[in-house]
Amino acid sequence: MKAVLMAGGFGTRIQPLTYAAPKPMVPLLNKPMMEHIIEKLKAVGITQIIVLLYHMPEVVRDYFGDGSNFGVELEYVLPDDDFGTAGAVKKAERFIDDTFMIVSGDLVTDFDLGKIIAFHHEKKTPITITLTSVPNPLEFGVVITDPNGRILRFLEKPGWGEVFSDTINTGIYLLEPEVFNLIPEGISFDFSKDLFPIYMRDSVPIYGYNAEGYWRDVGNPDSYREAVHDILRGKVNLAFPGERVAHGGGELWSEGWAQIPDSVRIEGAVVLGHGVEVGEEVTLRDCVLGPGTVVGAGSVLQNTVTWKNVRIGAAASFRDVVLCDEVTTGVKATMEKGAIVAGRTELGDNVNFEKDIMVWPDKKIESDSTLSANMVWGDKWKKSVFEGGVVRGHTNVELSPEFSAKMGAALGSILPQGSAILVSRDYLRSSRMLKRAFLGGILSTGVNVHDVKMAAVPVARYKMASFGEEAGVHFQQSGAGERKTEVAFYDQEGNIIDTGKEKSIERLFFKENFRRVGHNEVGEILELTNISDFYCEGYLRALDVDSIRAKRFNVVLDLGYGTTGDILPGLLSKIGCRPVVLNAYPDERRLSRRTQELGASLDQVSAIVTTLKADVGFCLSPGGEYLHVVDNAGIVRPAHQTTMLFLSLLAQTAAAPVRAFLPVTAPRVLDERQELVIVRGKTTSVRTSEHLDCAYICQGGGRFAFPHFLHSPDGMFAIAKMLELLAAAGVSVHEAYEALPTYALRRRELPCPVDKKGLAMRRMSEDSVDKEAGFVDGIQVFDEEGATILLLPDPHRPLLHLVSEAGEEKKAESLIDEYEAKVRSWLEESTA
Repeated sequence: MKAVLMAGGFGTRIQPLTYAAPKPMVPLLNKPMMEHIIEKLKAVGITQIIVLLYHMPEVVRDYFGDGSNFGVELEYVLPDDDFGTAGAVKKAERFIDDTFMIVSGDLVTDFDLGKIIAFHHEKKTPITITLTSVPNPLEFGVVITDPNGRILRFLEKPGWGEVFSDTINTGIYLLEPEVFNLIPEGISFDFSKDLFPIYMRDSVPIYGYNAEGYWRDVGNPDSYREAVHDILRGKVNLAFPGERVAHGGGELWSEGWAQIPDSVRIEGAVVLGHGVEVGEEVTLRDCVLGPGTVVGAGSVLQNTVTWKNVRIGAAASFRDVVLCDEVTTGVKATMEKGAIVAGRTELGDNVNFEKDIMVWPDKKIESDSTLSANMVWGDKWKKSVFEGGVVRGHTNVELSPEFSAKMGAALGSILPQGSAILVSRDYLRSSRMLKRAFLGGILSTGVNVHDVKMAAVPVARYKMASFGEEAGVHFQQSGAGERKTEVAFYDQEGNIIDTGKEKSIERLFFKENFRRVGHNEVGEILELTNISDFYCEGYLRALDVDSIRAKRFNVVLDLGYGTTGDILPGLLSKIGCRPVVLNAYPDERRLSRRTQELGASLDQVSAIVTTLKADVGFCLSPGGEYLHVVDNAGIVRPAHQTTMLFLSLLAQTAAAPVRAFLPVTAPRVLDERQELVIVRGKTTSVRTSEHLDCAYICQGGGRFAFPHFLHSPDGMFAIAKMLELLAAAGVSVHEAYEALPTYALRRRELPCPVDKKGLAMRRMSEDSVDKEAGFVDGIQVFDEEGATILLLPDPHRPLLHLVSEAGEEKKAESLIDEYEAKVRSWLEESTA
């Protein structure tokens, strides 16, 4: 049997550890991770290995050569482009004529590969996927098998709403050569996204083997440190290099000559490379010291890893630290809260690192410095920059001008030189500051800017959806708090960018590998002053203005001190409404408190509607995307009822069946109406431009869109559309709400650590195996009476969402109580 070893990854997320080498060459116990994998293959008799290279191929070749020094035969394949996992393996087809194994070169595992091979031969299957359970399955393919191991469901790198198990694809496969018949030549093609779904679609049995033991994808610096600690603490069945040397109460392993005075204190497990020199009175606890490392007298090192030729000055104090090749530190250096220092960096005396600092290569840090920020890009304040296409952070702290400029440069670097983006903002000074910094970054890449200055979000997205720009960016105060700003990124159709674009931007942001153009190629700024007129013209064309005018609606309107005040009151007047407008003027102080005052604003609108006997009241979010409704009886209506109201009115007034897109969290009480064709989808990351065949799109929480005008949420247009539908139906808004079928909806949030979300979803999946269930977004279970319960992990917070729906209040309450108790018991069992 042969093996194909995948060794071409960039290792972007694990930087700066991969600044000078590909990820499989990152040392683990003083030898590359890939060498450990080769040893495991050799142990089960696999000595013919094809190595797939891409990034920094010369580093791998120079170290391993033809493999003879390691007791194996290596062949190297270097694809000339990124063809995906299966497409890359296709390039190795000429070397393969029998069953073969695929394994990544950057894993840490003690799986028994022999048992996986035996399982594959027993099942006589073209594909066996090695499986394991992990706390956080988001970065992997999630799998469910039947009791015999046949794979029933498979989803590659899901969002939390798609997680139905914590059992994941480890990337270790046993394959038969016949799979090459289904892998096209010369195009990007993945095993998980493309090949495996073909077998699932055609009902060809493929199997998953649940392996016992340790497995970790070393995907980021924290994961690297944890892998080393797990090995040293005996959690991984991995042989320590060298010989065990008696020294005090700890375990000391040495690969060759080392200088260890009797005064050195060893605690836990310590591994020393050849030529290590340790000074007097040093304490080493759970450490790996690379070849040629020198540790000065009196130093205390805990959970510390050094690579080659590191020199640590006297009286250092390190905890959870990784020092890469040829790092030098002066005396009394302190890194007690975690740090990673990349190669050839020099630290002076008395240097102090604050928590979890990263330093890129070739830096010099002066004596007596206190380092409170990462050196290279500044504050890397979270592992990923985006949350659903949006960057959020504390203004001028996490979201600083420097950060904003680099985000601009990263976005511009993935766009064609000479192209243009649309940039807009609210009126806050902080948004203006960050936008201006962003412009500097984007212009430096040779990308032009269409600057619309202050604009409501729907106005900017309407322009993007029409023509002219490759992307769009909007700066505004975050709904998460007055001290936070959010920056939304859009594609050329006005959709929130997808995860692929996010990762492309993040990769450049973290590497700082920006495109820099010549002085005469810098981008230009074009100020667009008439896009509001463009929006208003389209707005009026998309409505039956005459029917609305005939009703002369009295409307109470709270604009929340936002950016719609110059547009919406005038539009409503043009369609014959008589608006009473509240909070239409800019006020930075009041806007900053707006998110905390929504309940009070709705109560105020309710009182005015009742006093004036108005036909309807609306509260619009400051950016113009979210809409909340008060009916003519003064009742504040929840967003899910307004979702149903639009559906009901569309069904009553349309001449043909109405197609609508709703999230799985929306009520199902109207699903059986013949006038409606309802498509259910995710609650987040919806590419609304893909649903232009729908008359109505709801994204939950008061976000409504009508694609014949604009496919993205637009509260301004939703107001006019509701009035149009009420006029056509000949009913008041209160009558329309009251005519909805009776249903009860309950929502709850349950605290759940991120590393337990996958477990909760697996238990929910197992619990519903004999019930009717849906897996569109989360897991939704249906009972015989038509009631439903949905368990949905929050994509960004340590929470699980429970949503129950039934025909009556008592049933909805008892159902959500029942499942809350189940989920809590599952989480408690996992920590017992």
